[in-house]
Amino acid sequence: MKPVPGTLQGGGASFRTTHWSVIADCSLSSKEGSDAVAQLCHDYWPPLYSFVRRRGYSPADAQDLVQGFFAYFLRNKGYSKADSGKGKFRSFLLASLKHYMANAWDREHASKRGGDCEFVLLDEEMESVESLFAHESASPILDEELQYEQGWASALVRCALARLSEEFRSEAKIRIFEELTPFLRGGVGLPNQKEVARRLNIPLNTLRSHLSRLRARYSQILREEVARTIGRADDVDEELRHFRMILSTTPT
Repeated sequence: MKPVPGTLQGGGASFRTTHWSVIADCSLSSKEGSDAVAQLCHDYWPPLYSFVRRRGYSPADAQDLVQGFFAYFLRNKGYSKADSGKGKFRSFLLASLKHYMANAWDREHASKRGGDCEFVLLDEEMESVESLFAHESASPILDEELQYEQGWASALVRCALARLSEEFRSEAKIRIFEELTPFLRGGVGLPNQKEVARRLNIPLNTLRSHLSRLRARYSQILREEVARTIGRADDVDEELRHFRMILSTTPT
């Protein structure tokens, strides 16, 4: 079994292109095409996996089904039917998954797992997507498409925090990042700022300056991540408002 090129297990860098440009690159029989496939899997595996798990599938069958879906979607060039002028790509992908589950899963499952294409997640990545499912399952019963949207929003948050963590790691400030991350996530039970400053052995005003800069950078990265999921003509601010609304319905 081989890792997906461009994902964390393959050692690849994060992608900064929009998802619609990725769709166009999927048709290329080149490294760009392979990288485009990898990006789609990396970006959409967690919310699609959680969606399938909520349909009652076991972790193994859900992983198998999502892997089979991506192989089927790419083999049949399902991405060629996507139209950036007719809604969000994530909605198109969910509709495609539903169609696959209703019409093709039984046939695909009878053949070699995932067909001719395998997408392999490391154990820690499987733990991450299973944790996402467990977290979302703790929320009240919601429309399944809203739950899928929650998975999408949560995946973007994790991606943004991972990018931010790498920036701090490169500056040898990872401890500051780890101590201040709860303030980015928000919610109840936040640490006491004076106590955090004491642990870091810095003045309270310095801590607050770090936090202010961290929040500004986090907001910038989140905006970039949201912008990647929409077409060029779409309104990023409107999508950000939708993103925040989805997060506000997600249990913390």
